[in-house]
Amino acid sequence: MIMKQSATRFCHLVVGLCLMLFFVRCTPVQTDVTNEIKQANEVFLAAFNSGDTKALGTNYTENAKLYPANSEVLEGTPAIEGFWGAVMKMGIKKAQLETVIAQQIGNIAIEEGRYKLFVEGDFMVDQGKYLVTWEKVNGQWKISRDIWNTNNPAPAVRANQNDSIFIIQNFIKPDKTKQFEEFTMNYLMPASREFFPELAKTVRFLKPSAPNKDGTFTYFYVMDPSKNSMNYEITLPLEAKYGKEKAQEYYNMYRECVKEYKAQVTIQTGW
Repeated sequence: MIMKQSATRFCHLVVGLCLMLFFVRCTPVQTDVTNEIKQANEVFLAAFNSGDTKALGTNYTENAKLYPANSEVLEGTPAIEGFWGAVMKMGIKKAQLETVIAQQIGNIAIEEGRYKLFVEGDFMVDQGKYLVTWEKVNGQWKISRDIWNTNNPAPAVRANQNDSIFIIQNFIKPDKTKQFEEFTMNYLMPASREFFPELAKTVRFLKPSAPNKDGTFTYFYVMDPSKNSMNYEITLPLEAKYGKEKAQEYYNMYRECVKEYKAQVTIQTGW
């Protein structure tokens, strides 16, 4: 009886060891292929930065999918080439990719990375992160799934239909445009963002592309939307940040620039 129990336990032990070995052998092995994916990205970037959408499309598998923000899923080479062509027509001239890590499991590699997008003049307009699934096709890495999202803050909320928009037109003297921009960007804007952040989120500052017939330049402060609960007096954020005496100095700086100003409340239509 004791021998039979020992034999049964031994059989259970052997079976357990065999199962463990089976599962260990079946567990996928991850391999670091970061350098290989970096090289594949260099090919992608060469096509992108040269504006060659056809060459760009060859970096994807035939049934690849793109997952752009605020859009339906795009599938297949023609759709992907069309998407990147539209991006380039929007003014994007250059991209940068940084592979953080890429791990291969079987015929698939998963890449985590960061991206930057630039317009003319090497000015960066977007940056964010991405997750790409690569597939090895005939010995070459091809993109199978491509998803990304921006690090840029969400766009400010704008007026809905029937909301008010408060517009101030500042007619600036020809020799005071630099001083006016300095006042707005270096003093008024920082003070507003620090002490009146909700108000600052609604404000846009627009500059002219050409002078008026009388030589002045029209700059706009647009409060979109404007709210009755908010006080748009310029001196309030200045006094909050710099104190009354310094605020008055900066306000005088503003007044020196302005030949005339006009304020108007408009109503947002359904268009």
